[in-house]
Amino acid sequence: MRRQLLTAAAVIVLAATATACNGDGTDPAADASASADKSPAAQQPAEQGNAGQGGGQGKDQGKGQDQGQDKGQGGAHAVGGKLTLKGKKAGEQLDVTLKGFADPAHSDNKYLQPAAGKRWVAAQFELVNTGTVAYSDSPSSGAKVLDEQGQAFTQTMGGVTEGPKFPVTVNIAQGGKALGWIVFSVPENSKPSKVQFTLDGGFANETGEWTLKK
Repeated sequence: MRRQLLTAAAVIVLAATATACNGDGTDPAADASASADKSPAAQQPAEQGNAGQGGGQGKDQGKGQDQGQDKGQGGAHAVGGKLTLKGKKAGEQLDVTLKGFADPAHSDNKYLQPAAGKRWVAAQFELVNTGTVAYSDSPSSGAKVLDEQGQAFTQTMGGVTEGPKFPVTVNIAQGGKALGWIVFSVPENSKPSKVQFTLDGGFANETGEWTLKK
């Protein structure tokens, strides 16, 4: 009787050991989960996510480049550049073009010359009324020349041989235009770098700016 009990206990122990080991000691549920993770279907969402991130980065980069180009095109204008400026009154709008810049400019009157230590420069502007109302202004009062040190110079009296000056008051009908020179007196050693123009005698909110070649 005792021998039979020992034999039964040994059989139970061997069965329990075989169940625990299960061949190589791995968990079938874990194997199934690992196989599922390695399948192409499980990897596909991650690959799509990476592709989406790459596409988004490419789109943003392209947008940044476009913005940079737009900013470059909208930068400082050179001589010959045209800018559209608005006045203070409703409907006031001019296309303003810096047609030329003379340095030095030459007086057309031998009795009226630059003061000692000074020289004249002159800017030629074309004003085209693209607004919806007639425009009346003193263009010379709205123009400035700036040098490399940031000093600003306004108009001076006197005409130049480069061409006729603007009259004191200019009246431009809708669709009409006016062309004239504005003269500035600057120090002899000054180096003009920019020209500015503002409508309404310099009191409008928008200012056009042109960069001069060094």
